Amino acid sequence: MQNLAERKIQGKLKYIGSAFLELLKKYYFVPIGLFFLHKALHIAPYTSISLTSKIYLFMLALVCFTVYEDIRHDIKLVPFLLLCIIFFIFIFYANKHGYAFWGRILRWQIKKGFVINLNPVFSSIPFNDGSFARVYKSETLTWFFRMVYNNGFVLPVLLVLYRSALIMDFKKMLRYALSAHVLQIFLISPFYLIFHLQEVWYVLGQPDGLARHLSSRSAAGITLNCFPSMHTSICFAMFLLVLRERNKIFKFVMSFFCLSVIYSTLYLEIHWVLDIAAGIILAIIAVKLSDFILDKLKMLIQKPLDKFYYKNVKTIYVDNYYLDTMKN
Repeated sequence: MQNLAERKIQGKLKYIGSAFLELLKKYYFVPIGLFFLHKALHIAPYTSISLTSKIYLFMLALVCFTVYEDIRHDIKLVPFLLLCIIFFIFIFYANKHGYAFWGRILRWQIKKGFVINLNPVFSSIPFNDGSFARVYKSETLTWFFRMVYNNGFVLPVLLVLYRSALIMDFKKMLRYALSAHVLQIFLISPFYLIFHLQEVWYVLGQPDGLARHLSSRSAAGITLNCFPSMHTSICFAMFLLVLRERNKIFKFVMSFFCLSVIYSTLYLEIHWVLDIAAGIILAIIAVKLSDFILDKLKMLIQKPLDKFYYKNVKTIYVDNYYLDTMKN
């Protein structure tokens, strides 16, 4: 009788353990989101911690709580995690050393000189200074737009990459990364090497909208490379891709963030209207190019993907291509 009772207890414990693991497997994003939310709420009262850090944690929590309907269930976990590790090592390395690399490019540009000076041309075009975006100004708006601009070059990309990792969609991770800095650095560099254009406030002799308290020499170097606006091209590319996501809350919040960054460049007198237009065109090209690259890449590596990356794949052979009947 004692052995029977022990077996029943062990069976119940095994059942509870299996049910817990199944629940965790299905809703793994909830404890991760609760962790970030707890951290955000914990540091919220401390004035010594930057507002950027607080908002970043709240955004990470939001990202976690919006992934359920986008999670992929046709992916093998171990190959995905291996790809993620390699991918994020590259991303963290680029994030750490990217600004230093960009600084070397700026210094090289200054030494080489410029081919075409756009300052007088852009300043003479009516409404090109974006004055319509500053019809109404307030301390609150200025604080808000400074915050989104200062975080608008990297944070929109990192947030969508983290979310793509949570939903186990490596293809989305690649598409976001390619559409952002990876492709855009190469697409935009020729413009920066050919055209000399500085920020609106500097050319028009206005106060710096970001209140960076720059010396004359520093301002002359830092205000370079305005055409096209890379803040715009990065954020608009992320905006276009975010519109493809299923979750409406995530789409709304990220779209608002990305579009606010673009508007902030006009409000703070950083970019000209034509910079914004060129940045939008560059973003569209980057997204289309990343779609093209990934489509071609999928054709080349479809067989190994079906074997090592996807699970329970059913394929049919048509015109020398494997068409996956399970994947989008």
